[in-house]
Amino acid sequence: MKKIAASARSGVPVTVLAKTYGVTRPTIYRALHAFHEKEAVADAGTAPVSFTVDRNSLAAFDAFTERLGLSSRADALRRVCRVPAGFLDPDLDLAPALRELASELSAIGRNVNQLVATKNYEVRRGQQLKLSKPQQQLLSDLLEQLEGVSVTVREMEGKRASKTVSRFVAGMMGDGDEPR
Repeated sequence: MKKIAASARSGVPVTVLAKTYGVTRPTIYRALHAFHEKEAVADAGTAPVSFTVDRNSLAAFDAFTERLGLSSRADALRRVCRVPAGFLDPDLDLAPALRELASELSAIGRNVNQLVATKNYEVRRGQQLKLSKPQQQLLSDLLEQLEGVSVTVREMEGKRASKTVSRFVAGMMGDGDEPR
């Protein structure tokens, strides 16, 4: 495209360029138009962004944009790109709680592995797969511990989501023209 644009700038007629490159005149015009658009974007210090979402996600985004009172989808997307850099950073208050949960899950996993290893050994020796009363109790206790971890994770998710949404909306509501 650069060669075509340079040739056109130097005065080579579009008809000659089309014959040279074995394309039609409209193709040359489209190439020149695309090249000039790219140059304009580069000169402005901006870059186009393109992606695809399903219709439901787009409708939800448009509804959110409208609730925030933003003028257009493009304005909203520019604001999304300018939400403060820390928006996706890990929550430092959450890190110790997550480490504690990881440790708890690791302990549960070790207990499950020991139980399974015992049962695998018994089955390989020809014994029928059956849990003893202590093993049943251990499994029951482990399931209760897992449920407790699950509840904790859901609570942490809720708190994190609330903080994240608040920060996101605050970032979106900032002045749309000022970079952050």
